[in-house]
Amino acid sequence: MAATWYENELKNKNFLAPIGFKFILEKAPKVAFLVQQASIPDITVGDIAIPTRGLVSYPIDGNIRYGEFSVSFLVDENLENYMQIHNWMRALGTPQDLNERGVWIVDKRTTPDAANYKSLVSDATLQVLNNQNNVSFEVVFEDLFPTNLSTLSFDVTQTDTQFFQAQATFNYTLYEVRGKNSGTRRTT
Repeated sequence: MAATWYENELKNKNFLAPIGFKFILEKAPKVAFLVQQASIPDITVGDIAIPTRGLVSYPIDGNIRYGEFSVSFLVDENLENYMQIHNWMRALGTPQDLNERGVWIVDKRTTPDAANYKSLVSDATLQVLNNQNNVSFEVVFEDLFPTNLSTLSFDVTQTDTQFFQAQATFNYTLYEVRGKNSGTRRTT
C-alpha cells in the first residue's frame, strides 16, 4: 500500500514552549517548588573501534552515557530549600559522624539503614506542559542524587536587589521520556 504525503506530516503543529514545566523531586519538595530552570540532559552513545586488516577501523555502537541534570531554583529567605540539598549531600558524603546520615534518612521516612541505597537516592519527574498548561509528556529520572550545589555569594556593592538563585547538579541511573500519565516509555 502506497503511503500518502500527509501520513508523514506532524499531527500537532503547536511548538514546545520553554516556559511550561513542573518539577517534582520526592526528597526535596521545597526545591522543586521554586525551580526556575531545568534542562533535559544530553544522551550519547559511545562507539567501539574494531580494528580491521586495512587502515580504517570499523566503529560499532557502545554504551549509552547520560549527561548531568541541573536545575536552578530561587533560594528562600530561611535557606530551607537550599538546606534540603545541602543535607542530602552531607548524608551522601562523609558526614562528621554516622548519626548525621541516619538522622537524614529517618527524617525522610525511609528505611533507617544508612547502607540502604534507595534511602539515599530519589526519583524525580520533569513534567513538560503544552500551550494549554496541560502535561504533554514527562521525563522521569531514576535513582537521582545531588553531586554539586552552587555557592551563595553575598555582595553589598550591588545597586539592585537580585534574589539568590542556586544551581544543583544531579547524577542518576537513567531517564525516560514517557507519555502523559501513561507510565510507559514514549517511542514517538
